[in-house]
Amino acid sequence: MSLFGHRPRLRHRLRRARPGTAALTLLLASTALAAPAPAATAAPAAAAVPAAVATPFKANTEGYRCFRIPALVTTPSGALLAFAEGRVSTCADIGHNDVVMKKSTDGGRSWGPLKVVAGTGDQDAHGNPAPVVDAATGRVSLLYATGGWSGTPDQPVRGPRGLRVVHSVNDGTTWTAGTALPHLKPAGRSWISTGPGHGIQLDRGPHRGRLVVPGDYTTQDGRAGGQLYYSDDGGLTWALGAQADVDRNTAPAFPAELSVAETTGGGVYVNARSSARCGTNDHRMTATSTDGGATFDAPFSPVPGLDTAPVSGSLLRLHAKELGAARDRLLISLPSRLGPHALEDRRELAIRSSSDEGRTWQTAGTVVTPGRSGYSDLALLPTGAIGVLYESAGNIPHSDLVFTSFTESAMDADRRELRLPRTSDTGPHGYGNHAVVHGGAQLSTRNSGKAMAFDGQDDYLRLVSCSDSLRLGAGDFTVTAWFQHSATTGARPIIWGYGMGSGVKQFWLRAEPADGTLRAAIDTGGAFADVRTTSSYNDGQWHHAVFKRQAGRLILAVDGGQEFSAPAPAGDITPAAQFSVHIGARPDFPNQPAGVTELFRGGLDDIRIFGRGLTAQEAARVKGGALDVANEEERVRLGFSSIW
Repeated sequence: MSLFGHRPRLRHRLRRARPGTAALTLLLASTALAAPAPAATAAPAAAAVPAAVATPFKANTEGYRCFRIPALVTTPSGALLAFAEGRVSTCADIGHNDVVMKKSTDGGRSWGPLKVVAGTGDQDAHGNPAPVVDAATGRVSLLYATGGWSGTPDQPVRGPRGLRVVHSVNDGTTWTAGTALPHLKPAGRSWISTGPGHGIQLDRGPHRGRLVVPGDYTTQDGRAGGQLYYSDDGGLTWALGAQADVDRNTAPAFPAELSVAETTGGGVYVNARSSARCGTNDHRMTATSTDGGATFDAPFSPVPGLDTAPVSGSLLRLHAKELGAARDRLLISLPSRLGPHALEDRRELAIRSSSDEGRTWQTAGTVVTPGRSGYSDLALLPTGAIGVLYESAGNIPHSDLVFTSFTESAMDADRRELRLPRTSDTGPHGYGNHAVVHGGAQLSTRNSGKAMAFDGQDDYLRLVSCSDSLRLGAGDFTVTAWFQHSATTGARPIIWGYGMGSGVKQFWLRAEPADGTLRAAIDTGGAFADVRTTSSYNDGQWHHAVFKRQAGRLILAVDGGQEFSAPAPAGDITPAAQFSVHIGARPDFPNQPAGVTELFRGGLDDIRIFGRGLTAQEAARVKGGALDVANEEERVRLGFSSIW
C-alpha cells in the first residue's frame, strides 16, 4: 500500500460523522424544541447537536447590512429574548448601529418580529447589549453602550461613549426609555462597554438576588481592564463594582469582553477575552469575586489549556451540587480553533465544561458548528435544554446570528477531543514555535528517520505563536525543507508565511506541477519577486529545497544543484500585527474559493528557518542533517520526531 494511500486517521479529524442515535434525536426534538415526533417517513436522523435551528437575524434583511454581538436570556414565563447589534450601512463596529431584539415563545424554533430597543430616531452607535433578568419581578434590564460618531460609513470615527439601561416588565413587548448611567464611567475613561452577552442573578449567599453585568474599559492615560456593574434592587439602580486595572504599555495582557457565572457559595467567576494575540496560547483570562462582584479577589490571570482564538465567549452555570445536583458543571462556548487572528481563526464553535468552578477546563467538548463562528451567548431553556445564539456566515465569522438548542445528554453524546495535536520546534534557542497539526497529518518515514505525511485533503500545520523569532523582517533569511510528492496538477504549498494576495507581506515556497516548477516568492507589501526552477520534482522521491533572500537576490536551489536567482526587493516582509505560518497549505485554507484546493500531498521533513542567508556549504550541511549550522540565527526547526 502506498504511504499516502488509505491509512488510519487520528481521532481529532473534524470531518468524521458525529455520533448520534434516534433516541437522542427524538429527545432533542421533544425536549429542547417541543416539536412533534417525526413521522415514519421522516428524513434520516440529524446530528445530536444541530448547528442551527433558526436564524433570528439574517444579514441584508429588515433594514440592516449585518447583525453582530449576540445576547440571549430566558424570562420567568419561558420566553427567549435574543438581542443583537443591527448594523445599518456596514458591518463595522463604529457607525449607525441599533440594539435590536426578537422573541421566541416556542423554545427558539420560530422568532417574532424585529424590535428596535435602542436607536429609533437617531444614527448613533448603540451596542454591546447585556441583558439580565430579575427572577422575582420578571423585569429584564438591558445595559448597553452608546455614543456618537463622525466621518463616513466607510471611514467612521468613534465619538464619546457612555452606558445606558432600559427595562421591560412584559417579556420585551415594550421597553422604557433609555436612562443614562454616567456614574458607571469614572473620569478619565475613554472606551467603556458592557458584556457582551447576558448578566446573571446570584441565587445564593449573602448577596442573593443581586444582578451582575460585566464590562470593560480603557483610559485616556493608557490603562485598561474589566469591571462589574451590579444592582441590588432588581435592576432599577446600578453601581460600579469590581475593577481590574492594568497598564496597557507594560502589562502582557489585559481582560476584555467579560463573561460571568455564579460560583458555588454565591460568588462570581469571570472568564474574559485576553488582549494578547501573540506569544501565548492562552487567549483567555480569569478572575473571581467572593463578595458578590464588589471587588476582584486577585488580578486576572491566564486560563491554560483552553484553545481558542481572540474572541468573546459565554459562560453558563448548568449544575451546582449545593442546589441538589449530582455534580458542579460550568459551560463555556468559544471557537475551538487556536490562532492569533481575530477573524480567520474564529471557527469550530464548541461547548466545553469545567467541574471545578472554572479552575480547569476539559479539552474534550461538543462542536456546535465546524464552520465560521464568532461571538456567542448561552442560555438555559425552561425545558432544561441549552440554547446558543452565535455569529456565523460564509467566508467571514459573522453577519448572521444563528440559534440552536440541545439537551445535555445530546451534548455529552457528541463530545470529542478538541485540542489539536502539536509537533515540536526543536531549535537550539527554545523558542517553542511548535506547529499545530490540522486535519490528521501523520508521522511517516524518510530514510531511517521520521517525516510528516499530508493527504492533500485537509492536512496541514500552522505556527500560531507569531513570536518575534518568526519575524523575518527586512533582512536576509533562509528556508530549508525536505519534500516528496508526485502531484501532476495545481499548486502545492510547502511553507507559506504571513498573508496572501497582491500587495500583502508574505513569503512562500511551493511546488507547481501544472507548470513544471518549484517556485518561491516574497512580497514586501509594495514589491513582489519570485524565482522558480525548471522542475517540480514530482517523481515521488525526497528532495531538499533551499530558498533564501541574500545580498539583494532571491535564490532557490534543490538538492545542492543549480541556484536559480532573481532580484529581491528590499523591505520588510513581516506584518506588523499578528500572523501565522502555514505548512502544507495556503493561509486561506479552509476558506479557499470554490474549485480551489491548494494543499500539499506527500511528505515533508526537517523544515528550518534561519534569520540570515546560508552559504552553499552551510546549506549542504543542513541537507546532510547537521544540527549545528548557523544556530545563532536558527528561528525554528521542525524535525517531526513526534506528535503530542
